[in-house]
Amino acid sequence: MKYWFLLFFGVLFLTSCEGDDDVCVTGEATPRMKVKFKTLDGRVATLDSLYVDVNYGAGNVSVIKAKEVDSAMIPLRVDNNLFTEISLRTSNKGNASKIKVTYTLKSEYVSPACGFKRLYENVGGTLETPNPVIKIEKNQDQIIDENKTHFYFIF
Repeated sequence: MKYWFLLFFGVLFLTSCEGDDDVCVTGEATPRMKVKFKTLDGRVATLDSLYVDVNYGAGNVSVIKAKEVDSAMIPLRVDNNLFTEISLRTSNKGNASKIKVTYTLKSEYVSPACGFKRLYENVGGTLETPNPVIKIEKNQDQIIDENKTHFYFIF
């Protein structure tokens, strides 16, 4: 009789676990900023190499080192700061363009496993050091997903 009791609670324990609540794997995290590259005459460009560093508040962190790239997904700050500073180079030891992305923040609840995600509204960008990037062109006013291009960096 006591074995039925243990079997009942064992089955109950195994069926009560749901994988959906354990891990956030549905792609509903805070969106990254998507950038593409153009030449001065407006043609979409592919860069031979790209190095991107982001200042998250404790100095620059390397987030992208890529070759033959036509776009980049750059993660922005998720703390309460209203800007993110980005440093971008086309060679490992070359000149770096400094770009300051400003925004207002909004939080959206996703699920118990994922918690909250940050959304960026009223997005703007300022080119603070123009070499190798010559200028920037805003394409979207908000960053709520990663499907659309948010900025074009002109080389």
